[in-house]
Amino acid sequence: MKRSTKNKALITGASGLLGLELVRCAVKNGYNVVGVYNANPDLTDKNYRNLKCDIGDIGSVNFLDKKVGKIDAIFHCASMTGIDKCENSREVCWQANVVGTRNMVELAKKHRAKLIYISTGSVFFGEKGNYKENDTPDPKNFYSWTKLLGEEAVLAYDKGIVIRVVPIGIHSIGRPQANFIEWLVDSVNKNKSFNLFNDVYINAISAKTFAGILLKIPKVFKKGVLHIGSRDRLSKAEIGQAVISKFPNFSGEAKLISVESMPGNFAARPKEMWLNTNKAVKLGLKMPGLKDELELILEVIAKK
Repeated sequence: MKRSTKNKALITGASGLLGLELVRCAVKNGYNVVGVYNANPDLTDKNYRNLKCDIGDIGSVNFLDKKVGKIDAIFHCASMTGIDKCENSREVCWQANVVGTRNMVELAKKHRAKLIYISTGSVFFGEKGNYKENDTPDPKNFYSWTKLLGEEAVLAYDKGIVIRVVPIGIHSIGRPQANFIEWLVDSVNKNKSFNLFNDVYINAISAKTFAGILLKIPKVFKKGVLHIGSRDRLSKAEIGQAVISKFPNFSGEAKLISVESMPGNFAARPKEMWLNTNKAVKLGLKMPGLKDELELILEVIAKK
């Protein structure tokens, strides 16, 4: 049997919003793709090869390594998210986000593979926004701290790339509440009342658009930190109101509040999470407008 000459890409988090989009996009772009999931096989795309692995368990990673064979690139999208969930389940979060990322670094080293790690804009304290790659991170919560420790592990590897980004969208197979947009849609569909922060700003990007950009990054950027996002920023309240507009029968209440008015058991969150993307633009990567990205996502919502 003739061996494939395609670059083999391992994509962790293949059952998640970004991982699923990236698996599909990478296959279309000629990669030999292996998707990796842990607990949700039903949320992977059955048209592609997906393998189970708990990345926080080195034995599971070693077993995956034997099944996959030679790897050219690892796109590490898997992460435990949900700021309050991470705050309340610190050991689980640490195992997934810190130990899991360190295990992916060791796997990449073994194969001399490129390692592209998806981090977050919330590694910054969030007072000023427009953060550049060389600004000093200062995490406000446990989730963000684990993501920063993951960054440090990746940057210690000479073929490691850290991408800070806030991807949003709707999972095409069905998981609710995995990100801000999905939480909104789920709440509105159930006519729940909820709060929207009018002082938390992001320059998010749709997972679909980001997947296409992500595949270009290793071709133009060899090592270090890169910020990706839309050209403009919106508050979470503005995004929420755009989503609600697609549901004319919504009978709940969306109350606009400051993130600082939340109770003490609510994990601290940065306000200004938006990232400066000038470095990416200079590399020839085109950043979309957030309102355009939101329209793409809302079209999907309207069809559901």
